[in-house]
Amino acid sequence: MKTAPITHQAFSRYSWANILWVIMISILGIPSFGQADEAQDLYNQGLAQSQAQRYEEAVFSLQSAIRLFPRFAEAHHLLGLVYFNGLHESDKAIAHITQAVTLHPNFARAYLDLGRLYQNQGQLPQAESALHQALDVYPGYADAYLALILVQDQLGKIPVATKGYEAILKRQPHQPQALFNLAIRYDQAGKTHKARMLLNTLTEAHPKHVEGWMLRARLAEKGNQQTQAIESYERALHIQPDQLDAHYALGFLKQAQGQPEQAIKHFQEVIRLDTDHAEAHLNLGVLYAQQTHLAKAEQEYLRALALNPSLAEAYYNLGVFYEFYQKDTDKALRQYQQYIDRGGKDERIQNLLKKTGS
Repeated sequence: MKTAPITHQAFSRYSWANILWVIMISILGIPSFGQADEAQDLYNQGLAQSQAQRYEEAVFSLQSAIRLFPRFAEAHHLLGLVYFNGLHESDKAIAHITQAVTLHPNFARAYLDLGRLYQNQGQLPQAESALHQALDVYPGYADAYLALILVQDQLGKIPVATKGYEAILKRQPHQPQALFNLAIRYDQAGKTHKARMLLNTLTEAHPKHVEGWMLRARLAEKGNQQTQAIESYERALHIQPDQLDAHYALGFLKQAQGQPEQAIKHFQEVIRLDTDHAEAHLNLGVLYAQQTHLAKAEQEYLRALALNPSLAEAYYNLGVFYEFYQKDTDKALRQYQQYIDRGGKDERIQNLLKKTGS
């Protein structure tokens, strides 16, 4: 079939269409086809650069894309993420992602990221509002719903957050954040058995969830289940060997179970991780004294007090050390007086000081 020739009338209509297109470009900021392709190429380049952690280059590429097409919502969104994740410039990040949702009011992912940005900045009411908008656009957006519940939890809306976690777990029984946070809320509400069940589910489904094992250990300790507590702390350390709180707790638990050498190793690990941990030095002093490593014990007590001169328990233990291990009553009484001056209530010490007139 032959094509119809372009008549003058047809050409005239074609020209006016182009003129109208140019007018729309100038009024609405819509790029020409060539500009649109170039802006998209710059966006793709910026995306690749951000993924390669070349953040300054990504900013340049995305800003160039936006100059070509100022209404490029996706470029504003990505630029905001680059500013936040790569360059840690939260104000610029919020400004660009806000611009993205202004240009594209149905951009659910941008509302989610804006909510997370506000949450990171501690602007919780703004975060809650942005996440509600994400869900208004996309009611089934699971990530936005979880993010909203986390913000409401931070806002102190505990009953709302608790119901939210329960609703999430009905749909996603192994969602780790919901399992962990709901376990905390159940424990705080006195529903410790339910909390333990959730933590069992969490650590079975996500065996490398360190905080899950830590909370499981703490609840076992609270229930005087020392063996289970030790097992859970050790599981946490298997995943994260430098978990200071686990070492510290195991120091006490191993001491309680008559394993002083193991207790010493854990307190030594605490000090390796935090050389200024006064309580760990104090507990090492107690253990060394029990094993008659007297020079080491005195050194640890004095180190604890140098780090924290208000630590009443350290004065008490150092007094006991001088009284019973070194048989130096005068030194013991001086430490006991420091203990009493800092609020110590031990009746034996009070009576001893009265008898000696100290």
